[in-house]
Formats: sequence, structure tokens, C-alpha cells
Amino acid sequence: MSTFETYYDINPVAVIDQNKWDVFMPEVALQFRSLPTVYTPLVDWNDDTQRTGAQTTTYTEMMEGDVDIAEIPLTANYIDAPLNVDSRARQLAVKRYGDKVQLHESSNIFQQWQMSGGRDWRPLLRGLLGRSVVMKTEMLARNAFLLGPKSHWTYSDGGGAPTSIGTITNADTFNMDVVNEWNLRLGNTGTPVVPGDMASAKVAIIPPGVVYDFMDQIAAASANESSMWRDAQLYSGKEIRYEIGSFKGIRFVQHPNDKWGLNNAVLYNTGAIDKQFGVTVAIKAGDGSPNPETTLVDETWYIGQKNVSHVIQLEAACGALDFEVGDFVTFHTERTNALGVINGVNPTAVKNCVRRVVFYDHAANTISLDRPLSFTYDAPFVATPVSGINGIYFAFVTKARHIGFILTLGSRGGIMGSVARPIKFYEPKSIDDFDSVWRYVWDIIQGYNIWEPNLFECHFCALTLPKIGGLITP
Repeated sequence: MSTFETYYDINPVAVIDQNKWDVFMPEVALQFRSLPTVYTPLVDWNDDTQRTGAQTTTYTEMMEGDVDIAEIPLTANYIDAPLNVDSRARQLAVKRYGDKVQLHESSNIFQQWQMSGGRDWRPLLRGLLGRSVVMKTEMLARNAFLLGPKSHWTYSDGGGAPTSIGTITNADTFNMDVVNEWNLRLGNTGTPVVPGDMASAKVAIIPPGVVYDFMDQIAAASANESSMWRDAQLYSGKEIRYEIGSFKGIRFVQHPNDKWGLNNAVLYNTGAIDKQFGVTVAIKAGDGSPNPETTLVDETWYIGQKNVSHVIQLEAACGALDFEVGDFVTFHTERTNALGVINGVNPTAVKNCVRRVVFYDHAANTISLDRPLSFTYDAPFVATPVSGINGIYFAFVTKARHIGFILTLGSRGGIMGSVARPIKFYEPKSIDDFDSVWRYVWDIIQGYNIWEPNLFECHFCALTLPKIGGLITP
């Protein structure tokens, strides 16, 4: 049986050539091999948009009519009603994405760090841009599934009977009964998710916290139920990357955490809101972590720079015991009601930053974070945070129930990607008097489109998360 690895090089970094993508930059190729790409390989890609030159391409499909089994009179000369034929259509659309790194020549001259035996930062920064290609593509692929029809979303029911992400309670952790439903709903035909596997094979992408809760259920299940679990180590040459085992025909893949302990299969602070406050002082990229000259993070790390703001200033309504060390909070400017949470976090928004609280000052209404914020929040707006008062703010910081996102696929083809123009890298010439500013840029014109929503299911649940020295319970 073939392995899932076949699909782990399918990424939108060039035009399709015999179902393969060409990676032009060695930094990008290295990042594709070293970083976890779980969602990107689940997207099917074509280059129709590139061939047609259209920003939006419409695909029309004929729909045949139902079969009429009525008898025809022996003496009839005509059939009254011809066979009914109709049509349906779907579209592929594309957008532009990109990123850049920038360096002043003096930063390469007057600095003490060495990289690969030299002091030239440019190869390191090009590597960071390669990481940007991979991680941006991966997040866009994840969000493509989340932007599917909400009528196909399902929720674990541990007693709370949730009907939306906002109504998930702490009791609604992963319920193994849904596996039977997946086997029924996500049909037994189509292109196998795992190349060479049976057509009925299904794959579920789950975060580690769901594994934790699932294993608790397996341990408490009946002997018949628990015996249906098979560890991936028992397979013979059939493992999927990150696979942990199978249960009732569903192959479970555990999405890995990044080095900060965060996971793309967790929708942080997306559920019922505990606290939400406004940020009253503009944030520059690089702000937020403790002063490295005075405070170590986790008693180990000197984080960030000295000449930045080391606290995030929150509104006066933020009082005692609103945040605790170890909390994962989300900084954001966009809010949504679409998930069943009034003014909740939108997990597909473009400027969300999840950080861990490492220090708080309840009297001053400030918090410090495990690492600096990477976005600048400097555009003031008027709003009323959930836990605060109407005022002028620069961002929201929200602490809410974390939600496990389980993507289950019955077949390939649920999301179709289209590339109108393959990835390009640029090294623009400096335009200042001293030719001193070096820039390196990439962009791509591509799109992610819902293609067949019946082939996958987005399932949501409460989950347990790890924190230093303990657990964050649902």
C-alpha cells in the first residue's frame, strides 16, 4: 500500500507539471521538508486559471433527470415528456498572496552574531521567507476547509447538545460515537485520501488535546469498543505521516504542535468568551515580551529586544484575576457573530496573534507575553469589548474556550486550488542614495475553492490543552 508521503510535496509554489510542484528556491524546499504541512496536501490543484487567464472560471456540469419507469401504451406513437436535463455550475477564483524581508546594509556590518561562519544575514532572512511560503500556504489550506458550508459542520455532544461553536460546553469533549456517523455520512466512493488505500478509507486530522480526551474514552470503553483501536506502530508499511492509529476504519493523524506549543488544529479562544478587553496603547511589531535585561521567560529565555514596550496596556475595566500566567490569549481586530459567539474571535481573520501570558500586573492593567507580537496594531477604532466599556482601542485581547478542530475526509477533491500565476521571487534594486536597503519578496496568485463539500466534514469539540506545569481543562 502506498503512503501518504506521496502528497506531501504537493504545494502551490509553481505551475503543475505531471501532478508535481517545482520548488525553485533551496530555502523553500528545505522548509517544505522540515515544517509540518498537514492541510496543504489535502487540496487538489489545477492550472486551469493559468491557462484561461480568467480571475474567476466557471465550470458547468450537466445534471441528468430521474428515470421514469412508467409504461408506454402499446398503441402510443409519441412519448409525452422527454427526459429532463438541467445543469449546475461552480467557480474557481484566485487572489494574490506574498511577503517580504528587508535589511539595511549597516545591520550586516555592525552586529556580533555569526551565521554559518559569517555575518551575512541575507541567507537567514531568505530562509525565513521560505518559511513564510510554507506556513502561509498551510494556513490558507486549513482555512479553506473552515470556510466551507456551516450546514456540514458537526459538534461533539457530551451533554451540552451544542449547535454551534459558541454553544460548546466544557462537557462536549470528543465523543467516539461520531466515528460511526463519519463512516455513514462520508460515503465509500471517490478517490482515496491515502494513495493506494481502499476507497472506504477515511482520515481524521486531530489536535493532541483531542487525542488526550479520546484515549480517556478508549480506556473507559467496553472491551469490544476498545479492541477496535489499532496503534499505527502495528501497521506494516502503511503509516501516514503523524498517524497515531485507526478506529473503526478511521485513520487518525495527530497534527503536531509548533515549538511554541501552538497547533493549527486548535481554534484558540474561539468558543464562549471568558474575558475580552481593549488594548488602549498602540502596539508595534516586537512589543509585548518582558525586558530581556531583567526577566527571563520560563527561567531560560532572554526574549526580544530592549528598546521596545515590554507590556501590553489594557483598559481600566481589566481588573484583578482577569488573566493568569499560562493563559493562551488571542490579539485581534476583527470580531464575528457567525460562530454562535457574540463579538467572538474569527479563526480565519488575517491579524490574529495567539500568545501565552507570562506576567501580569492587575493594578496597572498590563500583561506580558512569552514572545513579542508580530503584527503592528496602531489603527485606533471605537468599540465596546465584551468585558469592558465603549472607548478607543487598537486591538482586542480575548480569553475564551479553546475549540478542537477535527477535519475528517472521506475522499480527495473537497477543496480545489487554482494557480493563475506561479510563485515568483524578487530582489528589487535599492533606490536610496547609498544602495543600502536589501529586500527579498515573493508573491503568488492562487485560490482555494470549495469543490465538493460532501467529501469532508469539519467537527468541533472542547478539548484539554497542556500548559507549563499542568493542563488547561475545557
